Amino acid sequence: MNILLRVCFFGVFLALAHSSLSQSSLPAYRMPTAPTIDGVIDPSEWKDVPSVEGLFDASDGTKYPDSGRFWLAYDKNYIYFAAQLVDRDPASIHATEYRTNVGLSGDDSVDLALDLTGSLNAFNTFRINPNGATNMSIAGGRAAKREWLGAIVAKGRITATGWECEARIPWRAMDVPKGGKRNVRFNCSRSIAKSRRYLSSTFVPQTKSSLTPTWVGVELPAPEVDHSIKLLPYGYAGYDRKDVSLFNGGVDMKTSLTDQITMVGSINPDFKNIESSVLSLDFTHFERIGSESRPFFQEGKRYSFSPIFAGQRIKEFSVGINTFGRITDQTSFGLIATSLPGRESDLAFTLSENPNPGTSLRFAATDLERPGYSNKATFFRLSQDFGDFNFSTRLMGSQDSVLGTKQQSDLNFNYSKNGLNASAGWTRSDKGFLPKLGFVPETDYSGPGVYVNYNRNLNRGVLSDFNVSFYGVSLNRIDGNYYRKEGAFGVSATVHPGVNFRLAADIADFLGRPEHLYTMAVSFPRGNPYTNISAQLDQGQQGGFHYHSLTVSSSYRAGKKLQLNLQEQHVDYQGAADQTIITSSYDLGSDRSIAGRLVKHNSDINAYLAYQRSGNEGVEYFLILGDPNAPKYRNSLTLKVVVPITIGGRRGQPAKEK
Repeated sequence: MNILLRVCFFGVFLALAHSSLSQSSLPAYRMPTAPTIDGVIDPSEWKDVPSVEGLFDASDGTKYPDSGRFWLAYDKNYIYFAAQLVDRDPASIHATEYRTNVGLSGDDSVDLALDLTGSLNAFNTFRINPNGATNMSIAGGRAAKREWLGAIVAKGRITATGWECEARIPWRAMDVPKGGKRNVRFNCSRSIAKSRRYLSSTFVPQTKSSLTPTWVGVELPAPEVDHSIKLLPYGYAGYDRKDVSLFNGGVDMKTSLTDQITMVGSINPDFKNIESSVLSLDFTHFERIGSESRPFFQEGKRYSFSPIFAGQRIKEFSVGINTFGRITDQTSFGLIATSLPGRESDLAFTLSENPNPGTSLRFAATDLERPGYSNKATFFRLSQDFGDFNFSTRLMGSQDSVLGTKQQSDLNFNYSKNGLNASAGWTRSDKGFLPKLGFVPETDYSGPGVYVNYNRNLNRGVLSDFNVSFYGVSLNRIDGNYYRKEGAFGVSATVHPGVNFRLAADIADFLGRPEHLYTMAVSFPRGNPYTNISAQLDQGQQGGFHYHSLTVSSSYRAGKKLQLNLQEQHVDYQGAADQTIITSSYDLGSDRSIAGRLVKHNSDINAYLAYQRSGNEGVEYFLILGDPNAPKYRNSLTLKVVVPITIGGRRGQPAKEK
């Protein structure tokens, strides 16, 4: 432990002495007249606006043959952005989505990333597809509630030479730091769905974030402290065969404590309409955990993330407070406190410091209290870039009323350049190390590990891209006894017109018991989540028994409204097991839809069907037949209504978006 601490202090010393590399810049331009946002780049509107031109592969920096041009300007209320992308095959451009604040992973799109603080650790990303559909990712993380998230206005169109778009982004959609002239960090990117290529107007290597371009001399508006209290009270009523009748209610709340600090609260939260992820049947020696989709934990999630805190651990609570934001440009924090009176109280605190672009420090602490039981945990991480190299270390501790005080620590050295990513390190975890509110699936081990990955994208020829990876560990128990060794090798390649092949082999020895698993997978077309088909075969020996798994999945988009998805998995491992997941959704408009899911696990079947009006401003409705997350079908019908209420108002609020 003393050695680790010395390395940490040495890393901090080098971090403070680390100097930034030079980067490109774009002069700020204040729009005298706002452009018309119609998706048509009119030269008379954008002729005086500074722009950047060119595209480079975001993984290795190779120049992309089709060019792109991006314009950036602003006025007192908005940021204005335009993009013009060349594509030699306009017919292959994907443009499926047309709504606001939706996922665009299956479409061609452009991104504008903005860090108003200039610190390179608070980026807001705005994504637009050729139809003008949008997606926002705000620094720190926000839930997809339009009353809380805000919206941008965007339009786009496919042209004879590619596609183009325009957007108007309100300053108030972001947390604006202290007003006055600032150097804002930015980058523009393009995503190509047909080839899964991600391109940037400026190539920024993973360990050289200081090369991120600077938007020089932007006159930020004075920050607006929105002292209004945004309430989302809800009520639901219905019928359940077990409870006969249902009636309940609660409220979510959001307000700004300062121009950079936000507080979210929830009383008697209800997650009946939140569809949880379904884990596959794949074999593993260790615990798995599903993704977190509940809005309360989505707010500020990047500020509160650490290995010792996972919101999924808090199954339910009656009262919760989530406070997060920035203390300075370099310092951010997250604080989550929940309570289920008489049963459990939970607390999670995280503090992050980024003294320069290549240095990151994070501290976290958690506390879980139940009658007769207590669990506390702490976490510290230091990450420092040195050119193409990165050094990182983590120190964690847990204090459990049953297991006592335990620790986990690790060191890692990483290298990243031209598509090659490699790391080597050492890790140690005490037996009984248990951060109860976190996700640490493996303990009681020590030893080295290595990881190597090489990815290459090609601009011409039959082969579109390929990826090669290797992972290996050699671990013993803390008492010196043998634990496990594992080596995994994988290779994947995509050939025109979008067929992806993947082969993998995992050879291990777990507690003296040989294991092996071989994987073959194929999918087509790669990069299209709306219409595709894929199959994966896993064969080998796991846990001392023969293991066989076959997974087939397919998606189909009928027109622009109906989406159907099917996943079927059959596993033979000490007996047969089957899982079928069918999901469907039909868009009735920009904020209305009918959706459902059927999950069959062996003989257990659950299904639900829901009508919802959500994702826009105004009253939200959810009519749900069944329970989305029950293990078996429940004969229930629930109507949930959410009514937005705002108390107070924003000082100096600009005109309402249309």
